[in-house]
Amino acid sequence: MTTALTEEQIQRNMRAVARAIAQQELEGLTVPEATIADLRRVARGEIDTAEVIRNIHSRLPNVPLRRQ
Repeated sequence: MTTALTEEQIQRNMRAVARAIAQQELEGLTVPEATIADLRRVARGEIDTAEVIRNIHSRLPNVPLRRQ
């Protein structure tokens, strides 16, 4: 999925991604680089969040995740 976003929307989304990552770090967690890259792609409108979730599930096949 590709969504046409303005530069202002992209920058807002990138700040939201940065805050989400920082929150995880404050909680003592580390967000994998591949997930960060996916989130930045969402922020730019290149993919949707459903694809991020699929990517996470594919990278963690042996980890029990709640799948919907």
